[in-house]
Amino acid sequence: MVRLHYGLGVSALVLCSLAVPSLYAQSSAVPSPWSARDIGSPTPAGSSSYDDASGTFTEDGGGSDIWGTSDKFHFVYQAVSGNVDIVARVDSITQADQWSKSGVMIRASLNANAAHAFALVSAAKGVAFQRRTATGGQSTNTLGSTAQAPYWVRLVRSGTTVSAYRSSNGTSWTAMGSDTIALGTTAYVGIAITSHNSSATTTADVSRVVLSTSSDASALPSGQSDADIGSPAIRGSASYSSGSYTISAGGADIWGTADQFNYVYQQVTGDVDVKARVASLTNSDSWAKAGVMVRASLSAGAAHASMFLTPGQGYAFQRRASTGGVSENTGGGSGTAPGWVRIKRAGSLFTAYKSTDGQTWTVVGSDSITMGSAVYVGIAVTSHNPSSATRASVTNFAATTSGSTNQPPTVTLTAPANGTSYTAPANMTLTATASDPEGKLAKVEFYRGSTLLGTDTSSPFSFSWTNVAAGSYSLTAVAYDTAGAKRTSAAVSIAVSSTTTSAPRYVAFQKSADHATLVTSYKLNVYASGANPSTATPVASVSLGKPTPDSSGNIQVDELSFFNGLAAGNYIATVSAIGTGGSTQSSSVSFTR
Repeated sequence: MVRLHYGLGVSALVLCSLAVPSLYAQSSAVPSPWSARDIGSPTPAGSSSYDDASGTFTEDGGGSDIWGTSDKFHFVYQAVSGNVDIVARVDSITQADQWSKSGVMIRASLNANAAHAFALVSAAKGVAFQRRTATGGQSTNTLGSTAQAPYWVRLVRSGTTVSAYRSSNGTSWTAMGSDTIALGTTAYVGIAITSHNSSATTTADVSRVVLSTSSDASALPSGQSDADIGSPAIRGSASYSSGSYTISAGGADIWGTADQFNYVYQQVTGDVDVKARVASLTNSDSWAKAGVMVRASLSAGAAHASMFLTPGQGYAFQRRASTGGVSENTGGGSGTAPGWVRIKRAGSLFTAYKSTDGQTWTVVGSDSITMGSAVYVGIAVTSHNPSSATRASVTNFAATTSGSTNQPPTVTLTAPANGTSYTAPANMTLTATASDPEGKLAKVEFYRGSTLLGTDTSSPFSFSWTNVAAGSYSLTAVAYDTAGAKRTSAAVSIAVSSTTTSAPRYVAFQKSADHATLVTSYKLNVYASGANPSTATPVASVSLGKPTPDSSGNIQVDELSFFNGLAAGNYIATVSAIGTGGSTQSSSVSFTR
């Protein structure tokens, strides 16, 4: 019988400890506010991209599975606080395994063993609701249908209850089940993919992604409201954070004699100048549109003047001169998001503008429209598609009336996060988001206590703080407008330690005596402390491949992401040599995560 040999002592396997600044590889191929990364160190590694024209995410994912007590997959996500509703259509998924799968996920953390809910479409096993109700617990499955892509999936979180739904058309939904999931106040919500095959990736196209929260209306700035106008078939929603509006909208159109759209609005009196930057808009139709509006009332057939940006038809000045009247259009030329739009009212004269930078404006057209003194001004979004929603991101919204009082800017210190720990001498980047209601933002200052660290006059606002000594610090950001009004962000507390906390990173071992002839790969197995590796089941494993030894026969492999995916605690580890005739395991070493 052929046997693989090690001839290793305990000291032959070494877990090296190094301080490392990053735990995961971060992708920038998806649009803000989305992020993307691999969870659980899958092989092969995953990636993701986004097509703005079609509103489609394309994900390549490896990984053994999203199942059991720990997962390996690729994730496109946002951090969302409170209740949330996420909908998406899995347009296609390739089959690296029958259980290759993609869909929408709500996850307690970005750890591999996190509690989560997953509504998925698989390559050949149908549609299902899978979940892990507690961190480190076992996964469970509820089959929803034998359907295949293209197919719609949906998750709704209400407190600690998550419900899963499926649909063939994105309009009529069938419940697959619900469960109590151990999620914190903030959860990670998005699109997950795993190949269920550690030797190959699967590829999925996912579109029509709409993420909304139940607290959207209350999150809007004081004095603003959100409403669906004209009863669109798909309910809209709006949220606001750090100067940015995220609006999900359905609706047949803003056109003809009556409209269907979602409207973030406020009531003003007299002449007004309203402007905004349409940062992004998904392509539910080439005539989907987002922009600014001045409207006589909230009825579906109200008179209005609007300046829009579309995914495929450029800029458009559209208006209805009287209640129930026919709409008119003046084309503003080509263009897609990001772009600026503006409407000025002077009595009954309404003038529409466009801009690429918010500074230099080009007149698109003007018209005389009779409206009362009190009007509704704001951001209007329609999908131009009754069966699908569009999603718009709008920033720099400002509505200025004659004789209006200057309002201070808003500001949020976005990094570092509250409670972050560093090791001296520390280097960190302070970042902030800020906006001004009148569009007059001048600068952002960064402070340590009462000490000014630095100033930035353009977005994105940031300051690099280097060689920071050990200690505890309170950090704030202060935003100023050109009129001198200012506002200070909530304080963030950080700690800089004088000691270094070590964590495993490298696996080092001596090659097998049969490395050149029989060995096909090596595998790292991790067991609970006190377990017998000869009989116990590993709590985690990872393939080390078959690296080339150095001249002394030593092999060293960087497994930082794998170790960081383990829960905190004590463990033992072994390395096995694997070949066509079997495998042989090294002696074990102990380590602490």
